[in-house]
Amino acid sequence: MTSTTTIKATATPCAARSLPSRGQAHYALGVLLLAYVFSIMDRQVLSLLVGPIQQSLHVNDAWMGMLHGFTFAAFYSLAGLPIARLIDRGNRRLIIMVGIGLWCLATAASGLASEFWHLLLARVGVAVGEAVLLPGAVSLISDLFVPEKRGRALGVFGAGGPIGVGGGLLATGLVLGYFSAHPLTLPFLGTLAPWQTTLMSIGLPGLIVLLLMSGVSEPRLSRAGRATPTSVAPGVRLDEVLAFLRANRRTFVAILVGMGCYNAAVYGSGAWVPSYLVREFGWTYAKAGTVMGLIMCVSSPLGVLGASWLGEYWRRRGVANGNLRVAISASIVLPLFATPLLLAPNALSAMPFLALSAALWVCLFGIGPALIVEIAPAPMRGQFIALFTGVLNLLGVGVGPLAIGVITDYVLVDPAAIRYSILIVTLIACALACPLLLRARNSFKHTAQQAREWQPASATAT
Repeated sequence: MTSTTTIKATATPCAARSLPSRGQAHYALGVLLLAYVFSIMDRQVLSLLVGPIQQSLHVNDAWMGMLHGFTFAAFYSLAGLPIARLIDRGNRRLIIMVGIGLWCLATAASGLASEFWHLLLARVGVAVGEAVLLPGAVSLISDLFVPEKRGRALGVFGAGGPIGVGGGLLATGLVLGYFSAHPLTLPFLGTLAPWQTTLMSIGLPGLIVLLLMSGVSEPRLSRAGRATPTSVAPGVRLDEVLAFLRANRRTFVAILVGMGCYNAAVYGSGAWVPSYLVREFGWTYAKAGTVMGLIMCVSSPLGVLGASWLGEYWRRRGVANGNLRVAISASIVLPLFATPLLLAPNALSAMPFLALSAALWVCLFGIGPALIVEIAPAPMRGQFIALFTGVLNLLGVGVGPLAIGVITDYVLVDPAAIRYSILIVTLIACALACPLLLRARNSFKHTAQQAREWQPASATAT
């Protein structure tokens, strides 16, 4: 009887819960936004270190694609679902803090790598640590804000992605440029290569977020009377999660795979466009990072916030799948900007299209989690967000950068043809994403209604 009552409380709509104060909610949102910025920075840093790492460790584009993409995506996805089971029933603040510590230390440890497999192992640590953040943060934000304000809050959180991308590129470019001119020598380690020092410099500052996370409210603790802080909710049985997924598979498969294909274009471009600027226009990696970072710091937040605003605008006008409509539109428009970016005759001509493409690369950072929140029952959100990010990482981070490296090395057989490899992957990925996302339009409203009305089997049986 006690167990059933507790589960019913967990499934209660957010508006009926005892919410933290407005100040606590906004503080938590700010800290989670900062954590997201650091996570994307630590993930993005390798895109500017491709050339230096290749020269130092003697690996080709395909192996760099494996390091930058598939290895990270595979372990992120493997760790995501078990971690999400903990998130849906445990102390999300504590779980997120552990993840932050792991990915920051793993990024810094990458700077100590002297062989390729050392870097590969450190990348696994980054992946497992970062697998915590998105499902934990989205679940926490959904409990901190009422439904009327939840979409905007998730849009603000999603802005951390593009800020992290732009800030990461800018910081990496500046740090790499500095240590290229001023090599660092440490006791017992000797003189470090500039790429090694850069990884350590980008990874360690993120540990500051650990201190800030200690002040974040965990609504489950207040609802449970702080009796059992590490297991404050009984969770939903796995068979019930799978039953809901099977009943709504048309919607979930279309959205998950469609968004995953779109992300293959996004992460493939993000990983290799700096190398395109270096190889095609003779830039240094430091210059590519600085210029791309400055552009993305402006255009990317506008892209993600604009997409979230557009989704809410359509929803206010009665379009139930407004966020889905934004995702469909992005998959149509991205190739129109990416093509002139990658076929530009000079760097000056490429820059306006880089700014436009950058806005679209990140425009779904807020829309994607908001879509899953709409179609997943509240007690399952962490697990569905983990499934969402797992598929996105396998198809996006895993396939995108690797496919571009393989096409460059084994199909075009010319490192200077990187622009065509990026374009091929972008066009194919968007051509697959658009019809898949269109397929979800008719069933989306029904799935969202089922998510709002869902009750655990134990509750419906009594």
